[in-house]
Amino acid sequence: MTENPIPPRDEEDPRERDLARRSGTPAVGVWLILFGLLLLGLVVYGLSAVL
Repeated sequence: MTENPIPPRDEEDPRERDLARRSGTPAVGVWLILFGLLLLGLVVYGLSAVL
């Protein structure tokens, strides 16, 4: 009998299981969006002070 290089589906790789668990989170975090809005506000404030 020859060795099958592809494991059966019921034998899950733990690394793939971890990736599947983490993929439920959004790509862009809420804190990153809030920080971006705050930074944009600071830029607008600085430009309005200069002009």
